[in-house]
Amino acid sequence: MNKTFRSDEAAYEFYRRFGKCFGFGIRKGDSGKDESGRVIRRRFFCNRAGLRQRHHYDRLDRQRGHRSETCTNCEAKLSVYLDVVSGIWRVRKIVLDHNHDLTLAYMVHMMTNFREISCSAKAQISGMQFHGVPTSKILGYMAGQAGGYSLMGFTKKDAYNYINKAKRAKIIDGDANAAVVYLEGKAGADPMSMARHNLTKDNMLANMFWADGGSRVDYQYFGDVLAFDSTYKKNKYQRPLVIFSGVNNHKQTTIFGFGLVLDENVGSYKWLLENLLEVMCNKKPSVVVTDGCGSMKAAIKSVFPEATHRLCAWHMEKNVTTNVKEEGLRQCFTWWLYSELEIDEFEAEWDDAVEKYGLQNSFWAKETFQKRMMWANAYQQDKFCAGFRTTSWYEGINAYVKNFLKSRHSLVDMVQNLELVVRVYHNNELLAQFRSLHGMPVMTTCLDPLEKYAADAYTREIFVDAKKEIVGVGAVNFVAKIRRSTTMVHTLEEYREPGREVIVLYDRVSRKMECRCNFWSQKGIPCRHMFFVMKHEHLTRIPKRLVL
Repeated sequence: MNKTFRSDEAAYEFYRRFGKCFGFGIRKGDSGKDESGRVIRRRFFCNRAGLRQRHHYDRLDRQRGHRSETCTNCEAKLSVYLDVVSGIWRVRKIVLDHNHDLTLAYMVHMMTNFREISCSAKAQISGMQFHGVPTSKILGYMAGQAGGYSLMGFTKKDAYNYINKAKRAKIIDGDANAAVVYLEGKAGADPMSMARHNLTKDNMLANMFWADGGSRVDYQYFGDVLAFDSTYKKNKYQRPLVIFSGVNNHKQTTIFGFGLVLDENVGSYKWLLENLLEVMCNKKPSVVVTDGCGSMKAAIKSVFPEATHRLCAWHMEKNVTTNVKEEGLRQCFTWWLYSELEIDEFEAEWDDAVEKYGLQNSFWAKETFQKRMMWANAYQQDKFCAGFRTTSWYEGINAYVKNFLKSRHSLVDMVQNLELVVRVYHNNELLAQFRSLHGMPVMTTCLDPLEKYAADAYTREIFVDAKKEIVGVGAVNFVAKIRRSTTMVHTLEEYREPGREVIVLYDRVSRKMECRCNFWSQKGIPCRHMFFVMKHEHLTRIPKRLVL
């Protein structure tokens, strides 16, 4: 290679730009000096060169889990030397082949090598900081200017070094018409974005629904479980805002769209769900999670008649806190929300609680029991829930969105601020995808073929849950196995729960596996009982039917 450079730093910058184009980071290696101390040779390596030292794996005082492997002993490098006669740096050797996948172009900006805040960006951040603009607003604004977070050249973490105090930037006020015009104008930048609205008899805005292109794509992948809530009324007109959301394959909240309704009547919610269905290419959810509003329930039954309607655990726990004084009963209720009781076991425990706490004449207790099929996990164990059994998901989105909504906001204020929310969630998803693709988890169990297959098949966040089940194989005992045609019927039991049998069916021809504990049906990953059977059947791969 006849490439020359005026200095070793110029060679480094060339190789850095080269790496950015092809999807790998670089780092400076060793150097050589002559007798006078002048640097006469330099080596630059792919940032995945070398291997982690073995003693880091064997430390007994480790308090945290292993960090993902990033070093693969890659031998790609650039070696340059100084031509002492001409004073020019020349290429001695370049190795172009890598032993790992290169980072995709739309993720390169997340690599440390290529994150840099330009002088103009620093000046803009400083100016907006001086006027008290919050960090999230500054980044959202700059991402819009650049055409997305991926084109900014730096991350939120980088920008936080330049920003201290926060005060919301004023966005030019507007009315319903301005909000509609703004949403319709979005199609120019995002052809897949869609907005729908209807009018009252007085030609005023009645209801509105909108979703951007990324949200519509996410719904096609993750819209089997749909949550929506209308408890937000923080806008100048006190209109109920409805947020449609779900959980992606990184166990993160993903927003599918927003709705603004005239009132909380069945007709308004029905219009909203019908337009959501149309915008989302008629894909219907299998499970709908709500806060329990009666009008919502009627609208769901009309538009999604086959969907299972669940009540949000977060709202249920808030309801219990409000209506129940006895701490023991509150603990019972939390147990019923999440435990894996059978239906007869739950009902027996409920009857005992009614007797113990004197709830025979309690209107709240009677009403709650009538809705038991919508909240008690005993009735929902065969339904996929994508993580909506826990309250942490809803607490997160509830707290985060409220930071962007103020009672003084006009509709156009609200729409623009919610756009910032969606950008943040989309960027979080991209970061999680980058982490999943960039680095391999350390294998630590004895079932390493299954563990490695799970690491390749699942995102990092889902793999953590799958690994817990693999580790849990040690707490499963074998009871019996019989053959019925091509199906093997395994009878198992949990450690310290003798007599509580769990049945796992495995067809050796079709590779179909089913466990009566319904863990896979709810979570979408194999349970410890399934992994036990995989071990017993000497499988080295998780059956494809079990990988969603």
